[in-house]
Amino acid sequence: MPDLIKDVEVFAVRRRLETPMFDANLKMEWTGNTVVRLITESGLEGWGMADGSPIAEFILRRFREAVIGSDPLANEEIWSRMFQLIRPSGRKGVALIAMSAIDIAVWDLRGKLLGLPVYRLLGGADRLIPVYASVGFLSMPEDEVVEKSLEYVREGIKTLKIKIGYDNGRNIAADVRRVKKVRDAVGRGIEIIVDANGVYDAATAVRFAKAAADMDISLFEEPTHADDIAGLRRIRDTGLIPVASGENEYTKYGCRDMVIAEAVDVLQFDITRVGGVTEMMKAAAIAQAWNVKLAPHFYPQFSAHILSAAPNGLYLEVFPENLSKPIITNQPPIAGGFYEIPEAPGMGLEFDSEYVSAFKFSL
Repeated sequence: MPDLIKDVEVFAVRRRLETPMFDANLKMEWTGNTVVRLITESGLEGWGMADGSPIAEFILRRFREAVIGSDPLANEEIWSRMFQLIRPSGRKGVALIAMSAIDIAVWDLRGKLLGLPVYRLLGGADRLIPVYASVGFLSMPEDEVVEKSLEYVREGIKTLKIKIGYDNGRNIAADVRRVKKVRDAVGRGIEIIVDANGVYDAATAVRFAKAAADMDISLFEEPTHADDIAGLRRIRDTGLIPVASGENEYTKYGCRDMVIAEAVDVLQFDITRVGGVTEMMKAAAIAQAWNVKLAPHFYPQFSAHILSAAPNGLYLEVFPENLSKPIITNQPPIAGGFYEIPEAPGMGLEFDSEYVSAFKFSL
């Protein structure tokens, strides 16, 4: 008999940052994660998580009853049922973030029920996944970015990501200076990614790419707004810097549209936005069919399993500021530039139930 899901619990975890952070268009004084716990009839627990957007109420009002009574092994059926429910309420944004958190928890349960880590269920083999370090928000002074970059290089990381977009994208000279300081410090043997967080228009992004042409930049992440697919294509067509985007896109349909438009060289879908593990694997397959690389945005604890199984996987994003540290007690190690996937069943993560219980959300 299947071990059915009997309860869905949601925890809206929120805490103030010791030091506020900002990028080109977002200031963070607080950090938050919505944590989902699925409990089966036998008492088995599956955990999922997404960012701190207002999804806790959405999960309980829209999805809870649809998920209770489901067989965790039937992830496709659960996903499709949830997707049908959000047709009138939005097929992107909060709705997909809520779905993603639940789907991740479903896959955690699947692995525990079958006694295998998720990467094995997906057909993966490698447990060591190459990473790149997102070194500093714009709130981090340039000298500190350089210091942190050198620290990561000494630890064996071969790829760094630098935030740009000073003065809401109107100060290209400052952006170039910021990247140049890092390049001069780490040398030419280290890859550098720049991330504008969509603050430029296409023409300005091209100007930056020309101004930074001698810095050997590997990727230009979100040079313009995520919905400006024509602009992404225009930037990519210059051939100055390979283009990456996708963290603010949703579902396999969003992936399809970007690759058909030939707008990106690397897709950076976020597993907590695209639709969870179930949908991320489909997006990865579409990208593979167009010979596009996959470098997921954030949440390495979940995305690592995808990259283990994706032949077109490139590398995984890790942050110096580990914002999920209070929630997950056994953060997987990063050594020599590689992230090590836990071998335990499911996602292999241990959530601090006592800590998150203080943030339990109810209607």
